[in-house]
Amino acid sequence: MKKREFAELFMVKANLRSKEEAKRQVELFIETMKEALTQDDILIFRGLGTFERRETKRKEGRNPRTGEAIKISPKKYIKFKVGKDLEDRINKPVKRGRK
Repeated sequence: MKKREFAELFMVKANLRSKEEAKRQVELFIETMKEALTQDDILIFRGLGTFERRETKRKEGRNPRTGEAIKISPKKYIKFKVGKDLEDRINKPVKRGRK
């Protein structure tokens, strides 16, 4: 699902009057998440999951063309761990009708 489709679904669920308002709210939520993860190492949504900022270790690698050793700088990334409620919903058996 793309952001536009998500905004349309959000519009229906939140009883908003326009797609533009839903898009603004979704954008605001995303920007707020980015800001929160920039300021703190962890963002927890009970039932949904946990976003955690982590950092890779400094390591040595090799240039594939020359074979010379190079130092690879540490980089930050976001790890997401799914919450129990969402995991249960995803893994819930689907009831199918008779064919």
